[in-house]
Amino acid sequence: MRTRTLSAVVAGSATAALLLTGVGTATAAPAKSDQHRKTSASASAKAAAAPARAAWDGYIYLYYSAAANSAWRAYYGPTTDFGSDTFNNGVDGYGQRVKNNVNRAFNNDQHWAANIWYNENYQGAVDTFFPGEARQLKVGVRNDNASLNWTYVG
Repeated sequence: MRTRTLSAVVAGSATAALLLTGVGTATAAPAKSDQHRKTSASASAKAAAAPARAAWDGYIYLYYSAAANSAWRAYYGPTTDFGSDTFNNGVDGYGQRVKNNVNRAFNNDQHWAANIWYNENYQGAVDTFFPGEARQLKVGVRNDNASLNWTYVG
């Protein structure tokens, strides 16, 4: 798993805010993705159309509430258990645990679908976010989430 600088995370959060609110546009070209950087599960569906208005940063942003300005946490690679993670950015929900508290997500990875699982170690119900997708989690996983992995979709 690759690490990011604080400036990359801040830039990514600005991109996420733009896409979630629909305000503003970014003109940067999408970054080239390294297809081997994330652990993937088997692909079961085609990726959704990629948005052209923002640069890809390879993260999925998990939000505490349905509001775009709520607390959030960004993930780049797989996570077997959100148990020790807290929302560290934003307002509403700041400091709350990520596990069982994710309401909304935004996948800002151009080539990988993010799978958010009900249980630890990628077990139980799953909600998949294709590249560029931003929405509330499906019932059954919304506010009942414990792990994250990725599926390469091209």
